[in-house]
Amino acid sequence: MYRVALIGNRAHQNTYGPLFREHPHCEIVALAEHHAEKADALSSLYGLPCESDYDAVLERDDVDIVCIATDFYLKRALVPKAAECEKHVFVDKSLARTVAEAREIADGVRGKNVKVLLAYPSRFETPFRMMADHLRSEAYRRPVSYVHHFIRQFPDGDLMEYVSYPTEAKVNGGGELMNLGSHTVDLLHYALGMPKRVFAHFETAYWGDFYDQFGTEDVATMLWEYEGLTAHIVTGRNRIKGEDPGPVNIVDVWCEGRHVQATPRSLTVNGERVAEEAGTEDGEGCVQHFIECIELDTTPISGVGDGLAVAEITTAGYQSAASGRFVYLPLADERHPMLSDDEQVIEGFLD
Repeated sequence: MYRVALIGNRAHQNTYGPLFREHPHCEIVALAEHHAEKADALSSLYGLPCESDYDAVLERDDVDIVCIATDFYLKRALVPKAAECEKHVFVDKSLARTVAEAREIADGVRGKNVKVLLAYPSRFETPFRMMADHLRSEAYRRPVSYVHHFIRQFPDGDLMEYVSYPTEAKVNGGGELMNLGSHTVDLLHYALGMPKRVFAHFETAYWGDFYDQFGTEDVATMLWEYEGLTAHIVTGRNRIKGEDPGPVNIVDVWCEGRHVQATPRSLTVNGERVAEEAGTEDGEGCVQHFIECIELDTTPISGVGDGLAVAEITTAGYQSAASGRFVYLPLADERHPMLSDDEQVIEGFLD
């Protein structure tokens, strides 16, 4: 039985915490959250005391696994500390706000004999995984177009009834490219690797009453340029009338002899359905893969190296949106343009 500590009550802890609690090989034994109100909510949900001192929980001998779901800026300290304490680390996306933070995390876990999984559910959904693996192996040959729309749609009203985002850029690194868009960035990078250059355009199109106060985007568009291929990402939040119809999450790929279309639930090739995904809980595949990696001593398919790549590409996107120009990779300047020099890495707590 693996003894699990939940670290933080932000982002998707309410997704992953219950999955660890329900897993037959896991039990939740500890909680940590520095913000008193969020700590009380976590304690009430799991019936355990919630510590405000993260290090005290990471250092406990009766903890085998930590599930880290904090604001992004805190992971720079927490992930390496957990690995140093010989805990297996399950960390919610995004790994970091900035390239500097991501590099510190990568350096901090290097050589540690623990498993570290960065949770991007699309990696573990059969249709997306098959599509990406076929592109990686060149079973889908000569792709000339890749378009991914990932839009969350929310009823008109108080957006914060449904989500905990947006926040100031210094807390989580920006708007929807950093948040929802990081899923699309990770999947495309997994499928096709690092682009030569990117171009990004941002809008605060639908939720200005929430995003304008932070100067962040609710819709992001990105172009990624490869040899012989331009990939296109559109991601963000829409505002609708009436009931929530659910998210739009679909990838279209045109390649030699094939039109490939993937969603979280199905993969079609030239109109023929070739794979389906059972109606599993969001994130269930991430947790199951992580536990299997521990038990079988194998490497997770998504880790800190992928988080560093996402940080580099999203930073290029923010630089492009600020300048109105393409930005080449690898980056000549790794600074995030929405953050001051002394905000590229943050010590302590912001709340």
